[in-house]
Amino acid sequence: MSLLFLSLLFTLSCHSQADLIGDTCKKTLYPDLCISTLRSNPSSAVADVKGLVRIMFYATAVKATATLNQVNVLLKKTNDVVLIECLENCASEYASALNEIFTANKNVGSDIFAVKGVAADLVVETQDCEDTFADGPYKRKSPLTAENDVLGDLAGLVIEIVDSLG
Repeated sequence: MSLLFLSLLFTLSCHSQADLIGDTCKKTLYPDLCISTLRSNPSSAVADVKGLVRIMFYATAVKATATLNQVNVLLKKTNDVVLIECLENCASEYASALNEIFTANKNVGSDIFAVKGVAADLVVETQDCEDTFADGPYKRKSPLTAENDVLGDLAGLVIEIVDSLG
């Protein structure tokens, strides 16, 4: 009898957590990205909404790190002075963003306005990186558009989930 009760309790707990992720993500602009990002992290199974914000920030940091690594690879492969300048600007934006993300993630439970500010700054920084390629007399296609778009979307999700905290 007690085994049946424990099994039922575990099932209800898992279902409740799945509902938290689903309920939280369905209120966002990118529910599929939100759900897949949160569910890809095993700790989301027991997280509250603040925990979901931390997980989303972690995913954002992972993506920013991967993009910064890609920028560094591209810098090593080119001799194009204009491209180097654009990529160095993006590297600076991403390095700054990573420092801010790690600081903000520590503040999720205490300073929600700072957390939202960092996420909003990240959205701007990804756009600034894109604009570096589009502005000026030497316009060119950004090799980072896909990465910047995803990172901006992840940062936007952080903002939306933080907003759900009330």
